[in-house]
Amino acid sequence: MKKGLILAAMLVFSQAIGFAGQGSKVEQEIRKLDDQRIAALTQPDFAVLDRLMTDDFTYTHSSGQVQTKAEFLGDFKAGRRVFKSLKQEDVQVRDYGNVAVVTGQCTLIGTNAGKDFVLPMRFTEVYSRANGHWQWVLWQSTKLPS
Repeated sequence: MKKGLILAAMLVFSQAIGFAGQGSKVEQEIRKLDDQRIAALTQPDFAVLDRLMTDDFTYTHSSGQVQTKAEFLGDFKAGRRVFKSLKQEDVQVRDYGNVAVVTGQCTLIGTNAGKDFVLPMRFTEVYSRANGHWQWVLWQSTKLPS
């Protein structure tokens, strides 16, 4: 009986620890920044994107194409790439001090080189904190099967 109570107490305590990190200040900051990122991508707002992205930013498309910050923003400014909507689900934020890793699933709707697309994918993105503020460092996505 005692062992059962101790095991039950340990289980409850371990679950409480797991939930304690959810909704942390860092997670809230990253989720707010990520909302700004999505809005800036779909509006588009180049000034916000430029501010959010690190100078050494890397965007790896689900096709395997890799772009720098300048290349990625250049495609948007030239109208070669347009993101009409980006809806996320199952988003998880992991805090590693001055680095936050965001994973989830999303559906991206837009045009690329004049062709419409609907792209369901899994993604990983990384934010880093320097000089007291967070910036978007990396995006990596994998296309989900139809």
